[in-house]
Amino acid sequence: MTSWTRRDLLRTGLVAPLASMLPLQAAEPPVCGGWREALLVVPDAAPWIETLTVVGGWEVITRGRRDRSLNALWNLPAEASTQQTLLRNIGTRSGYIRLIEVSGVPQQRIRPHDQAWETGGISALDLRVLDMDRTRRELEARGWNAPSEPIRYTTYGFEVIQWAPRSPDGIRIAFVQRLSPPLQGWEELKRWSRATNIAILTRDIAASEGFYTTALGLTQYSRSNTVGDGGPNVMGLPWRFNASLATDIRGYNGLPAGDGAVELIAMPQAEGADHAERAHPPNLGLAGLRFAVPDVGAVARRIAAALPSASATALHTVTVAPYGRQVMLAARAPDGVWLEFMSTEERIPS
Repeated sequence: MTSWTRRDLLRTGLVAPLASMLPLQAAEPPVCGGWREALLVVPDAAPWIETLTVVGGWEVITRGRRDRSLNALWNLPAEASTQQTLLRNIGTRSGYIRLIEVSGVPQQRIRPHDQAWETGGISALDLRVLDMDRTRRELEARGWNAPSEPIRYTTYGFEVIQWAPRSPDGIRIAFVQRLSPPLQGWEELKRWSRATNIAILTRDIAASEGFYTTALGLTQYSRSNTVGDGGPNVMGLPWRFNASLATDIRGYNGLPAGDGAVELIAMPQAEGADHAERAHPPNLGLAGLRFAVPDVGAVARRIAAALPSASATALHTVTVAPYGRQVMLAARAPDGVWLEFMSTEERIPS
């Protein structure tokens, strides 16, 4: 999920956007860019809407009525229904959050009572913040909690603060504030930025890498193998253990670079529970990612060729607010990560 040491935080998923990094690995032209939406399946969207708009300064793009538009794609029973709310950082054209409430079907938490280093599904969603102190006060007042205090550090010439709390319903968001030098090119950042990255704690980083580079054609933009420095860390690991913990971190994105990145993190010494079996909708939590692609059929063929075990669904026509009717595909990547692909290339106007 994150960088676990003050020295190496910049190299991890929580803060990968802090630096502009050139691709380290050549890849085929991507069949998709970075992901468009993070899918949060929640028991109640209202607290999230209030937090994202009041604390984060985001806006609601659309809030639909309860319907059965996702039933076929998600293999839900006929009596099930969903209600969806799409939000964004005002003025941005990517990194949206889609809140989905599901009724009429049993649900479990994807990562119940998890430790941040445990594998399976998506561990964390990353955002920038303008004011960490304000964010912390307002989130703690709403019942959010973290395994550590915000960590302030300087690395590679960047001074930042990082904090990774969980919401009351168990979804972890990692926040990073740049202190110096001043952040450039983020004019829309008034409180919270768009969602920039997701972190996946993986049991088999080679298999996961093969999927994202071969099946999706994403490009590796960062790679590091680090050992902790034995000090405070965002994950809340014991300091002495952290001093000898090896971490393999690899980041991937499509085009434009830096948008909707995926970061794989392997920590084989920090063995814990694996949550992959539950890491799919309609279960509760950070349930998946949605990509907008020019050719859903091409993505289906590449996934089938690269990783037959990815368990891709058949193509479905789904009404997706606010885009309208879309051809869609869903697949389970390594570590149980649920990915969706829709045919639209349109974006919501600024």
